Amino acid sequence: MKAKNTVAVLALLPVDFLVVAYGWWAAGWAGWAASWNEEPYEPPMAELGTACAVVAAIGVALLLARLWGAAAFQVIPVLALMALMSPS
Repeated sequence: MKAKNTVAVLALLPVDFLVVAYGWWAAGWAGWAASWNEEPYEPPMAELGTACAVVAAIGVALLLARLWGAAAFQVIPVLALMALMSPS
């Protein structure tokens, strides 16, 4: 079972990377636009929420496949995206 979890995590790394990179890209553009107009930064919640939903859906699919370790790994990208949602 450990081998299945490891294979699932390794197979999902590119997907997770692309989803989190999209979140960082969207937040970066929103931050750049806010600094250009000298307005306070407001995170792009629609884009970040969509990215979180994609990662969460993958986690639910892993739970349904009984790959608990791989599903637990999906918490890391969700936390990275949630950190971008804070308006600091």
